[in-house]
Amino acid sequence: MTAQRQSYLLQLVGAIGIAVTSANAMTTMTYDASVPTLFETINVMFDGQTRDIYAGQLGVRFNTGASGVLFCADPFVALRTDSVDVNRLSASTINQGGRLSWMYDSFAPTITQGWQAAAFQLAVWDIVSDSGDGFGNGRIQATAATPPGVLNTAISLVTSSQGKSSNSGSFYEPIAGAQFSQTLFSASFQPVPEPGSYALIGAGLSVLGLMRRRR
Repeated sequence: MTAQRQSYLLQLVGAIGIAVTSANAMTTMTYDASVPTLFETINVMFDGQTRDIYAGQLGVRFNTGASGVLFCADPFVALRTDSVDVNRLSASTINQGGRLSWMYDSFAPTITQGWQAAAFQLAVWDIVSDSGDGFGNGRIQATAATPPGVLNTAISLVTSSQGKSSNSGSFYEPIAGAQFSQTLFSASFQPVPEPGSYALIGAGLSVLGLMRRRR
């Protein structure tokens, strides 16, 4: 192999290596109210305290520039509105993650209205906090002011998901720990590579093309 060809090969390996490193870089997630979502404010009881609470989807933006619509998987942790470094975890590593993933796969695609998103979120909270024991006791309870349509749909979701599991979900948990900010989840989500990654991959392919032409 000539010195010139060796140089081309080293450039190719370097470009691809940098691109892979960039694609595997730390994921940062920020709540973004401008991302279209579905939700409804509902009245429920959290740990004995009656509250009107936002229930439904949350819009977020990743440091790749991609946006996503996710649901909360831990209602007793406040959502930070600044940027948070997160780990992307599989359903099997999260409490009730498999059950939540199955429920998401089965029902989230049918959500088209705010009250449906609220019902789905309420069911998630009951499963995570009370293992899906219903809304008459436990940390998450319905009140007389909880919308009947939301409550009945949430009960149906909790009941239908019993014993079910899927590993398709993606959970985003703060690197600093689950108590640092809410853990959010969705169906499998592949972050879009940053523009710089595309440029580096393109550079590597260009070098490969030059080597072929020289042959």
